[in-house]
Amino acid sequence: MLSCSQNQSSSGANSDSTQMAKADTTSYPYKAGYSSSFDIGKPGTSKTVLAIWKAYETNKLADTKDLWADSVTLQFENYTFRGIRDSAISGGTADRSEFTSVIDSVDAWVPLHSNDRNTDWVAVWAREFTVNKKGKKDTADIHEIWRLKDGKVNFMSQYRSHRRP
Repeated sequence: MLSCSQNQSSSGANSDSTQMAKADTTSYPYKAGYSSSFDIGKPGTSKTVLAIWKAYETNKLADTKDLWADSVTLQFENYTFRGIRDSAISGGTADRSEFTSVIDSVDAWVPLHSNDRNTDWVAVWAREFTVNKKGKKDTADIHEIWRLKDGKVNFMSQYRSHRRP
């Protein structure tokens, strides 16, 4: 639901490095409860989120302390965590220790900026292959949304669908 235009000279080259968003005049059947005014965000926010993904995969989540805000909320399919960064990292490390193997295959990510809320988000779509300590294999399709404030993660919500064998 993003729309942008660029000023171009008659030669087709950009005459202005700024992009101006067109007003969305579409009449939608719903009003967004949070926001419907998003632009593409800063790539650095995606790098932060993907660094956390890689640290979880490689069992080095403790190395991500500087990427988290002081307090965070993390929503999973059957559990919501609200607390301080160190407890979130400790919980994530404990969760990761349940697996002998985690392999992530990230399909896509998009950094977003909510204009009317002035917040930065990153959406991630991926597939995760795990093997637990009993040897049970699992594959899950994952969609996550991450919110960052001042470049640090303070919220994540995960949607997970387990594949059937």
